Amino acid sequence: MKKIITAALAISALALTSCIGTAKTVVAATDVVAKVKPVNTAFEWSKGGEFAYLYLQTFDLAESKLDAIASKGTSQAVCIDAPFLLIDPQATTRFFTEVVEPGTAFRIDELAGFSKNVYSERGITFLRACSERGLMVYLLANEKEISVIMQDLREMQIEVMSCIIEGEISPGSKAQNMTLTELKNGNRLGMILTTSLGEASGFTGMTDAMRESASQLYEEVADKLILFPNPAFN
Repeated sequence: MKKIITAALAISALALTSCIGTAKTVVAATDVVAKVKPVNTAFEWSKGGEFAYLYLQTFDLAESKLDAIASKGTSQAVCIDAPFLLIDPQATTRFFTEVVEPGTAFRIDELAGFSKNVYSERGITFLRACSERGLMVYLLANEKEISVIMQDLREMQIEVMSCIIEGEISPGSKAQNMTLTELKNGNRLGMILTTSLGEASGFTGMTDAMRESASQLYEEVADKLILFPNPAFN
């Protein structure tokens, strides 16, 4: 009887030691995992060839529509997202990797300064194509945010205008682009180049274009809204 009890105790002690050892191993593994920084797949994608290809292809699509827009006359305007389409996309990706987190508020002049005011060659070519056709170009931001960009473009002999915006442009807040509304009401809004469907809210009357039916939204804005891949978020 004593031998059986002793054997049972020995087995229990061995099992307990094994469990403790296993627990220690699990904790150690958890510690190692916690130290590994998760990979942001959005940034990894924007560094690759697919993003660059889509970026160039979408600009080609937009430029192919300029002649038709110019033929309408009546001072047609093209609106473009300044930070994500004109500033060098690779610099934009680095900015959101090294300086600010995606989805947080940032100032366009901060991004421009970080990129050392290096612009996308394809974006500049598009602006020149607009100028050659007599199309007015508006950057989708207020003058304070893009004054440096406007000055740089002026030195390149490219004239652009800012927008009048009511409200604060930041994640989670709503701002109204008064210039966009005025252009729409005056039948002068030729095309918008942006990285967000949210811009469609300003000229469709939709409360939140990003949450609307994709087919309905496409019917409303397909001929005017050119949606680009975003170097920071997509």
